[in-house]
Amino acid sequence: MAVNEIPQVIYAPQKILKRVIENPKYLAAIIIFILFIGVMIGYEYVQFSKTDVEITSPTVGNLPTFLNETLWTAPSYTSLSNNGADFFNYSVYAPNGTSSSVLSGYYSLFGNTSLEMDASNANNIMANLTNVFNVDCGAPSGFQNLSMTIKQVEPAGVPQSATLTLYSVNASNFYTYDLTSDLSNASAIGLWNNLTIPVGPNAQGWAIGGGSPSWGKVTALQLAINYPSGSNITVRIGALFFRGQYESALALDGTEFALGFLEAFSLQFLFTWLVLTGIIYLFFKLLKATVTWKPLFVAVAFALLVMVIRGVVNIAAAATLPTVYYPFEATIATGPNLLGALTYPSAALGALSTQSQVAVNAIYSATAGFGDVILVMFAVSYVWLGALCTIIVGTLKQDYSMTKRIVISAASIGVTILLLLLLIGVV
Repeated sequence: MAVNEIPQVIYAPQKILKRVIENPKYLAAIIIFILFIGVMIGYEYVQFSKTDVEITSPTVGNLPTFLNETLWTAPSYTSLSNNGADFFNYSVYAPNGTSSSVLSGYYSLFGNTSLEMDASNANNIMANLTNVFNVDCGAPSGFQNLSMTIKQVEPAGVPQSATLTLYSVNASNFYTYDLTSDLSNASAIGLWNNLTIPVGPNAQGWAIGGGSPSWGKVTALQLAINYPSGSNITVRIGALFFRGQYESALALDGTEFALGFLEAFSLQFLFTWLVLTGIIYLFFKLLKATVTWKPLFVAVAFALLVMVIRGVVNIAAAATLPTVYYPFEATIATGPNLLGALTYPSAALGALSTQSQVAVNAIYSATAGFGDVILVMFAVSYVWLGALCTIIVGTLKQDYSMTKRIVISAASIGVTILLLLLLIGVV
């Protein structure tokens, strides 16, 4: 059978499937398999190329790093420790198996301790995080924000002044930012306060404090808080990291992407091919019909050309997607759904911050049309596959009524989809 006869499945299915059954050859079936893998990887590639994920410093798995008191220095009047009783507890949904620490489906982003700064009978407190990072906040694609979660435990009054300093390379080159207004809410004393501070050459509120600092190489920071009179001071930091840099999901690990989908889609095709053939074959045996495996097996492979066509349409739909930007805490659980579309599980949306919920809801809205297309193509492809299987059954057993052919085909398709969902997780 010539390879150029494969497209006849689309416009002359009865003719070509009859010929396949009479003279089954595996070569064309293997070509359809290869086409399916190529098209489906292309579908995912286009999707991932339209998906940017937020990068943090430290990286998501190492976010508690900046809270480690051993990385901080302080003057003699300020003591540093890690507090395991009071910390910023922020857990987001993650698929089981994402990390060895994921036991119940939720992942703690910032660990289970906070950085505590204490001073006795003092009017200021100060601490430095030095030489543990080198972040680029200067490039258009660099980090855009510094996030800080802070709790003022005591004294009961608000600070007289507070300053955040970012150093560039050494202590002589630095920027300063006035945090006083961010810490001036008396009702927030004793509560975790989330701060998002813009950074970079276009960020407002920063001043050059000394030397010639560069936003392209930020290497250390200092937090200093001053009070109007001497008192016991306790301040805790529950989350501290740079954010606002986005990178294509493909750029993170293109090799893993390719290998992962090569495995997934190979399993999908081979499993569908084998199981669908096996169920139809079993129906024949139960009905005492004499049928040879190979003609049926090769004919079902030809019928699976509809899945290649489905993939081509999905690629076209994915090409219309806008670039979407997933916040860092949503990327852990974002992945392909049963139809291969990238999504964040809506049931876990409440685990995200309000800001990230807004971002994910915007992604839902932007990709809704795409989701409708691939859902329709899912239904169309399996109805079409069922129709082709009906032709195959009728060709093999011409004495079967049309009702019997349709029942065998529909039941076989239904069981195959169910087993795909249970065992492969993609249909």
